[in-house]
Amino acid sequence: MTTTAIAVLVILLIQPVFGFVVPPPRPSSGGIHHSCSSSHRPTFTTTTTTPGTSSRLFALERAKEVFDKYSISNVISSKDLANMLNSLDVDASREEADALFRYLDTDGDGSITLEEFLPWYSETAEEASEISSTFQSLLLGRRTVHQFDQTPVSDDVLRRAIACAIAAPNRSQSEPWRFIQVGPETVRKFVSLKESMEAPQSESSNNWTKIPGWCVVTSKLSDDPVEELDDFKSTSCAVQNFMLSMWSEGIGTKWTSGPVQKTQEFADLCGVDTKVEKVAGCIWYGFATGGLKNADPKRRKKGVEDVLTTLP
Repeated sequence: MTTTAIAVLVILLIQPVFGFVVPPPRPSSGGIHHSCSSSHRPTFTTTTTTPGTSSRLFALERAKEVFDKYSISNVISSKDLANMLNSLDVDASREEADALFRYLDTDGDGSITLEEFLPWYSETAEEASEISSTFQSLLLGRRTVHQFDQTPVSDDVLRRAIACAIAAPNRSQSEPWRFIQVGPETVRKFVSLKESMEAPQSESSNNWTKIPGWCVVTSKLSDDPVEELDDFKSTSCAVQNFMLSMWSEGIGTKWTSGPVQKTQEFADLCGVDTKVEKVAGCIWYGFATGGLKNADPKRRKKGVEDVLTTLP
């Protein structure tokens, strides 16, 4: 797995939009306190929707607008900086904001001008675009895997995938999902169920026992069909997060919802109470045979211009 891919995924799916990094405290003759110098620039990691020069220019324009909002006589104080960072979606504690203030206040007059703030923010925005580009490459690179090696996948990988999954947006914090890790004994029962519905000892049934990881996903039912549909949408978002997390760690996935999974017998085998939840599908996961690069290429008939409509 790549450290960059995992870090980017966690930043976007779990952490706030910006994560702030400041130097650690350093001792001085006056005791222990945060200190910044021109050789040790406080930085933050961030994600943006679109990498490149255009997005950085928009980021700087927004920074100017927010600066004007908090400035008095075209300068901001230490307290104003903390509030401004929050408005710019920078996740910084008051102590971190104070450390940044000391770093940016190059003339030591107790205030920061826009000219002092923007160079730091511009460099940070450029770093942010690199993270954004890495994350978008992860999104665009994910593909469905149809063949898996039989090497088992660590439960820690599964737990991290579920942690990303449950960070998905959901209606009024309804959290309508449930994830069921399925072991070999239950898979063999799935195979027996499939064979009772189809030709015995079919090739597809035998292949089921060779899939190293199974995770059944459920979605909450509701008396209100609108709420139930909204919950299912949220569960679908969770599934996408799950698969992206797996992909970031070098694990392939396939989202399936065949006829066997729609039966009451399948639900019973999974311990699903179909009065309160339904089986939304199953995620197969494992190391891709031949590696992820040999997975089937993503096929899309439409591009951005085909699906984007712009209204005045």
